Amino acid sequence: MLEARLWTLSRGEPRWPDIQAAWRAAEQGRALCETLAGRLSEADTVRVIGSGHEGFALRDALYRAAERSIDISTYYIVPDDTGRRTMAALTAAAARGIRVRLLVDRGMMANKSVEIGGMAPFLAEAEAAGILRMSHDPRRPFDSNHRKILLIDDRTAIVGGRNFADHYREDEWRDVDLVVEGPSVGPLAGLFEALWNGAGWDRWSTPLPWVDSVPRDIVADPIMRGVLSAIGQARHTVDLELAYFVAHDSLCGALARASARGVRVRLLTNSAESNDLPYGTWAAYDGARRVLETGGAVHVRRGSGRTLHSKYVVVDKEWVSVGSHNLDYYSPRYCCETHLVVRDRRLASLLTTFFDSGVDDATPLSLDDEVRPFLRRQRARRAFDRVFRDFQ
Repeated sequence: MLEARLWTLSRGEPRWPDIQAAWRAAEQGRALCETLAGRLSEADTVRVIGSGHEGFALRDALYRAAERSIDISTYYIVPDDTGRRTMAALTAAAARGIRVRLLVDRGMMANKSVEIGGMAPFLAEAEAAGILRMSHDPRRPFDSNHRKILLIDDRTAIVGGRNFADHYREDEWRDVDLVVEGPSVGPLAGLFEALWNGAGWDRWSTPLPWVDSVPRDIVADPIMRGVLSAIGQARHTVDLELAYFVAHDSLCGALARASARGVRVRLLTNSAESNDLPYGTWAAYDGARRVLETGGAVHVRRGSGRTLHSKYVVVDKEWVSVGSHNLDYYSPRYCCETHLVVRDRRLASLLTTFFDSGVDDATPLSLDDEVRPFLRRQRARRAFDRVFRDFQ
């Protein structure tokens, strides 16, 4: 973190006040929201899968049914049961003549190699099969390929938050897969081709309804600005399910202004005990404070190990942004992300139903009894947030 922070400062990367000023301007522009939001084809089928077991069962079935190609971009894969089963399925598909390409982030895989034993032979097996590449941009050594994309025969896509590890399969860990089948999947093939060939670190013009963002272009981050634009135009409802909601001036401000217009704002996120990144809890609770103080509702998942990892927004039960972007500080600063961004009541309805199921399994966060006392106690984490805000 210290090395990345020093690199960011030495390079003169855009500062947060300038970034957030540009993002706030997007909130006022309906044209941006309309420009970024694509449409799904009437021939598409869409599904939302909340169960990790069901999500990985579908992946296994898709690997077996693939006729031409399997393309996967993920942050990481590890040699636990889920990772080994995935790798065995991919190597078997390659052996029967399917073109298989597995793209992982080199930096995160290096971290996992320190944390988890058996990574070297596990990866050597994939490299020997010719299906694995490590994604890395030497010009920007701290940027990550955080995109979560699975493509089968360029006709079926899965996007969302899941990586390849056992906790993503177990339902104690809450996440969501969006499954799209049909002609709207096609534009993702060009993006993956570029990623596989080492591109995709600069601004990438992905055909709608897919929107891609890169840290090099942080001021113009289309996913972040698109969400803010949609919230700025909201008239009825804003539902956000976010793993790492933080006290973002631009996002919290947009939600406050929506609440002031009479919009019902609901946030579903992690509690202090369910958050798997404890150093970010102060920023998360400070963000929750701002939402609660301005009239929004905050529901949190409770219990150690019951982490919420989803990343999506639904506005007015019509406008949807769903994918890998956490809408925090870290994602736009250091991560390449891909989202499906659409005006589609069918998908909005599916995600709203999933959101409501999460609220039913959560509890409201109390401003006076929980949030404010927690913030008063967390002086060390507050100091961390001030120094290492890029990592919140």
